[in-house]
Amino acid sequence: MEVPDQVGEDKFKVNDDYDFDKCRIAQWLRAIDTLNREADFSEFATDPVFRVLQNEVKLCNFSAGYMLSNIMKDIDKSYWEYGAARKKAKEVAKNLLLDGDSVEKVSRNTGLPQSTVLELKEEIESPET
Repeated sequence: MEVPDQVGEDKFKVNDDYDFDKCRIAQWLRAIDTLNREADFSEFATDPVFRVLQNEVKLCNFSAGYMLSNIMKDIDKSYWEYGAARKKAKEVAKNLLLDGDSVEKVSRNTGLPQSTVLELKEEIESPET
């Protein structure tokens, strides 16, 4: 086990240049300093712990605009997926109603509210004008 000449907080106060130091805390300080300066991180890239640190810093350093744009993309995607799933459920509900299934059964099997199934049933039963 390597024992440094100085330990703890004083070690880094006395030795402002900690490039020579191979202990884990000195490596962390160099890695954090590298990330703060947005410098070349390749020295640390092979260490899985430092890769995690780099990814966490990337997640922390984005702007509000970046976050908002990504959230909006996710919301848009969810909205369209929900709409497509609901459209498909309505198609299935119509087919089940045409097969003579009850409103309750159709609602239970499609996940649609009974009021929606009733509206679909009325559409099927009423002649289009």
